[in-house]
Amino acid sequence: MNTYRLKSARASMGYTQVEMAKKLSITQKTYNRKELGIVDFNLREVTKIIDILKLDVDNVYGIFFNDKLTSCIPNEVSKNA
Repeated sequence: MNTYRLKSARASMGYTQVEMAKKLSITQKTYNRKELGIVDFNLREVTKIIDILKLDVDNVYGIFFNDKLTSCIPNEVSKNA
C-alpha cells in the first residue's frame, strides 16, 4: 500500500484521521495504524475509502494494489508490457 498517496488523497478531500475513522466505524488509533501500513485495511474498509475519497481506478490501483500486483507479474511479462 502506498501510505503517502492515501494520506494525500484523504487530506486533499479535507478529512482528518478522526473523521475517516468515524466513517469506517473504527477508532482513530486503528485508522492511523492502517494508514501507516502497520495493519491492512479489509475489503469493506477499502470499498468505503474509495467511495468517501471518490478515488478513480488509477488512484485505487496506486494506493492499494500497485506493489502487490507488480510483484505477482513475471519479469518476462512486465518487460514486454
